[in-house]
Amino acid sequence: AVSWLQEDFGLDLDVLARLGGHSFPRTHRRPDINGKPQPVGWGIVSTLGKHLGELAGLDDARFKLITGARVIKLLRGTHGGVSGVVYETVDADTKIIQQHSMLSDVVVLATGGFGGEGNRPRYLKQYAPQLVGLPATNGAFATGDGLGLATAAGAELVDMDQVQVHPTGFVKSGDPGNPTKFLAAEALRGEGGILLNGLGRRFVNELDTRDHVTDAMNKFCSTPGTRARHSDSAEEIRGEPSTAAFLVLSQAAADSFGHGALGFYEKMGLVNRAEGLEGLAAALRVDEGVLRKTLEDHDSARDKGALDEFGKGVFPQRALNPPASSEGENRTRSYYYWAIVTPSIHYTMGGVRFDHKTRVLRASDAAPIPGLLAAGEVTGGLHGANRLGGNSLLECVVYGREAGRQAAAILADPSA
Repeated sequence: AVSWLQEDFGLDLDVLARLGGHSFPRTHRRPDINGKPQPVGWGIVSTLGKHLGELAGLDDARFKLITGARVIKLLRGTHGGVSGVVYETVDADTKIIQQHSMLSDVVVLATGGFGGEGNRPRYLKQYAPQLVGLPATNGAFATGDGLGLATAAGAELVDMDQVQVHPTGFVKSGDPGNPTKFLAAEALRGEGGILLNGLGRRFVNELDTRDHVTDAMNKFCSTPGTRARHSDSAEEIRGEPSTAAFLVLSQAAADSFGHGALGFYEKMGLVNRAEGLEGLAAALRVDEGVLRKTLEDHDSARDKGALDEFGKGVFPQRALNPPASSEGENRTRSYYYWAIVTPSIHYTMGGVRFDHKTRVLRASDAAPIPGLLAAGEVTGGLHGANRLGGNSLLECVVYGREAGRQAAAILADPSA
């Protein structure tokens, strides 16, 4: 899948990152270009979207792209199968909703998960009520519409109670109660970022799996004294997270992560910088001595090549910056980069049950529903209880390609 993206579409996926739960660097990222970040997800989607747009614009195009439409129903065919879709569009001039039907021998569901349900948590309330009210890194479009379409056609759902909470959604200063959080990429920790509670102390192996890091944050960063906050006011801000930690990168960690993406976070007001340990302690409002010992203990374990008290054995970079060199005009400044992060709904492992050929399976007898395929987060059963970072985009490419192969085979011989 990676080679296909690289060789057929020229996507530069040559940077490898080590994320939580990984034994080795295995997640492909894109390098900065001229100091500008290249998000890997956007790179894949925009590149493939552009390719499809170009094909659809050809005089002899074999398909057309319909945008601004909403599918509301799957048409049922013979033998319990699917024979097309009913969709709605809005007339640009009259604003009148128009309904259309499209017949097809095969339908591929690629509608995503339900992590962005927000104030109308239909599936969260039913399957994971303990998570209702948490912020999410998903947009308001991730409402599980495809699940309703599939179940109305007889599909089985699986692992719907398995909802991944990512430990690091950015808490923006001035807008801490926003229910939609921008994801603090796991590579920030993979390249050496550390997590501190509101007292300036580490509390977890930052490269553990997402569920374990989230559990540790809920345990050690959720009291008035241990929760990280942008404000030292005793007054609570509406919607302010009840659990939050500081994410801190040394100069070396920041350099390793890349200043293109880091600079983007800074411009968005999500990441801040502080000069020297004294400046960092002041910014975090923690005791400088405690903070120094925390960073020194981290680096001591790194130097010894031993597991630390949290079971961490991989330390990508030193946490403590070396002393600034020289004085005056030739002084070399070293900065710390910090942010506040909170656990946020990120990914739904549950969805429609499907097989290795992307065929959606029926609830009544586990047989494939004729003409219905699915790929991506709308499916369930692939990741179990905890998805590893990088596997979502990989899943989309691997099973998206397989769905394409299966769809082409069905169209070539609908009776097969």
